Amino acid sequence: MAEKKFRAGLYAVISGILIAAVLTGLTLFAYTTRYTAFKPEKVAQFYVDTVIQTGDGYNAYKNTVLAQNKKLKYGDFIRRTDMVVFLNDGDDVKKADFVGTGSAEEQKAIDEVYNRMYEYYCTLVNEVGWDDYETFFMSYFTKLKEVRHEVYGDDYLDYEYMFGALEANVATYGESLTGAEEMLAADGKTVLREAFEGKYQKTFGKDYKFITEVKSCEELGADEVKTYVEGFKERIKPTATCGEAKADIFKLVDETEGKKKKTPKSDMIDAYSKLDCSDSISGVAKVECEVHLEDGKLVAIQELYVVKIGKSWYVDNTNLDTTGLYLAE
Repeated sequence: MAEKKFRAGLYAVISGILIAAVLTGLTLFAYTTRYTAFKPEKVAQFYVDTVIQTGDGYNAYKNTVLAQNKKLKYGDFIRRTDMVVFLNDGDDVKKADFVGTGSAEEQKAIDEVYNRMYEYYCTLVNEVGWDDYETFFMSYFTKLKEVRHEVYGDDYLDYEYMFGALEANVATYGESLTGAEEMLAADGKTVLREAFEGKYQKTFGKDYKFITEVKSCEELGADEVKTYVEGFKERIKPTATCGEAKADIFKLVDETEGKKKKTPKSDMIDAYSKLDCSDSISGVAKVECEVHLEDGKLVAIQELYVVKIGKSWYVDNTNLDTTGLYLAE
């Protein structure tokens, strides 16, 4: 998939708009998720629709067991398990001289990093896929560290920069599928981005529309739930118990500086261990969703299981294959 490049001198303006759009989308996403979580069919439908509309496997995880623990938000999970091993934001870490200046040089550097990472992001979507989020995150941030060093000439990385690059790539990937309208600057004349057709428009027509419907939703009986939970526990165990070994590989340690405690190792172990929610699962439902165009033409079929924890339902991402929802491969 060809990368969509922005005009370097105007990148700061565009990135601000993109980030605002992403944040708005995440707010709406969180609001919608809150009120769909009480019905298994709604959770399943929303998950499938999130992926099929813009290829957004990243945000789709907010509907899964990966985000079921109320005390550990999805973003915090990513920070504690993947970003932390690349974090290098101390006062003693030198930044490139142009960082924070808002200069054309800085805008050009951001532009180059984001565009190079976008090309790599597309590769990961096609070759790894979001079903394997562990490999996806680790591969992405490893590459980001490398590209940042090559472009900036420094080794500085903080959470904001890592999230900024990833979420911009997620948004750009979505637009590569749906297409985008022309974007103008505040003067109403300067073109920040030209309009372009997306992959879906070229494949399904300019006015295409995907409709996601639940075709069946079957809640399992008590014995079936028990068997399913046992299977879930076995599937999640390798990941839920990997925290200490991974922390040791990356030499993470807990330490105290004066009255301030830093616990990256304990945080990583805790984050992974919270994935095993098997003891909290009280219900399981098997759901089948179909995606079709307005004329009824079938685009995709997705089977998934959702589990009940407390009063909410979550997609079981340990028992899921979404490759059929990525139509741009």
